[in-house]
Amino acid sequence: MNVSIFGLGYVGCVTAGCLTDGGHTVYGVEINPQKVEQVQKGTPPVDEPGLADLFGEAAADGRLRATTDAGEATANTDISFVSVGTPLDETGKLSTTGLYNVMDSMVPAIEDKNEHTVVVRSTVPAGTTRKLRSYLNDQLDEATANFVVNPEFLREGSALSDFYDPPYVVIGEFDGDDASAVHELYDAFEIDASTEVVGPELAESVKTVNNAFHALKICFANEVSSIAAAEGIDGKQLMGLVAADRKLNVSPTYLEPGFAFGGSCLPKDSRSIATLGSEIPAGTPLLGSITDSNDSHLERIAAAVNGLPGERVGIAGVSFKSGTDDMRNSPGLRLAGLLAETPLLYSRSISPTDAVGSNRDYMEKVFPDIESFLVNDPEEFLDRVDKVVFTNTREYDEFVPGIEGKSVCDPVGTMAEHASEIERYERAIW
Repeated sequence: MNVSIFGLGYVGCVTAGCLTDGGHTVYGVEINPQKVEQVQKGTPPVDEPGLADLFGEAAADGRLRATTDAGEATANTDISFVSVGTPLDETGKLSTTGLYNVMDSMVPAIEDKNEHTVVVRSTVPAGTTRKLRSYLNDQLDEATANFVVNPEFLREGSALSDFYDPPYVVIGEFDGDDASAVHELYDAFEIDASTEVVGPELAESVKTVNNAFHALKICFANEVSSIAAAEGIDGKQLMGLVAADRKLNVSPTYLEPGFAFGGSCLPKDSRSIATLGSEIPAGTPLLGSITDSNDSHLERIAAAVNGLPGERVGIAGVSFKSGTDDMRNSPGLRLAGLLAETPLLYSRSISPTDAVGSNRDYMEKVFPDIESFLVNDPEEFLDRVDKVVFTNTREYDEFVPGIEGKSVCDPVGTMAEHASEIERYERAIW
């Protein structure tokens, strides 16, 4: 397949080298003539292990070319990858000016060809490719441009192995656009990874979120190690033990969006480690912000509940998570305190009079008159409320017959399969 790549920076060069290695012919497009000259000679303008060999072989065989002429490259290729830079602008947002310039440069050639596939590989904000798609197609009379989002997950220093052995291949498709060229291109590599076909906005978002998560992990490890060092503990050994837990720590566990955390452990230990961090030089701002973030999430849900039609609110979920009667630091009870009026509470089995020890102490501290607002009968509960918020993942099948006419805030997805039957269904965060 003949492929053009707009932007011969790091991503563009690695993509070009790997595609030529797969037997494709690549036209690199660059506004910098020095880069064009280097590529024409078979020399990559970026330093990456193994890339010089790929460039040298491809250039010698005539499978790698470079030009400043966007029209020439578009005319001679079946598919164009756009990997131009998207630097931060003065507002802190990613600049997409370069991508629009690429769209303008393609118009005459696509018009002559009647059809072309454009693949956005640059890191862009969600919704960018949809706008680019409209922008380019509005300038075409008879021709059609099919758009695809294909984010990259390349790390400098290991980019070639990352291309051939990625965590997954993400292809963001638009309804009605032909994405077969991208699938054919990757099929030729026989990559041993899943291909995730998703909507374009989701495909655009995953790269930025992945990178933010990587940055978060780095900061977390560094802050934890700083605290450990102050206590005379080897931070590498500590984080090695944390990472060895593949069930809870290095796993999908706790990475599903939902309600705030609570209970006797997470709030206490988050505050404890934040306090330790505040006592060392420079502090640990990431660890110190965990409980603040959790508090903000509760406020976010409260705003969503208050924005739903209806007056009386009902909260389904009194314990801090499903499968327990533990009400200590229950986010459901904390949410109750953020609402304009005291809500009705629902639980199948919890009885405040049966609570003992610290569980009872917490309940009496934050909700001393809980018995006046707690209902165990589902029909009575639904009869007395206008809107319901679900705060844990327990199944509430007993609500299905009577919840259709209510407003529902469901950040945990308890009623997701019945969403179409509910008069006003709000996920709030997903």
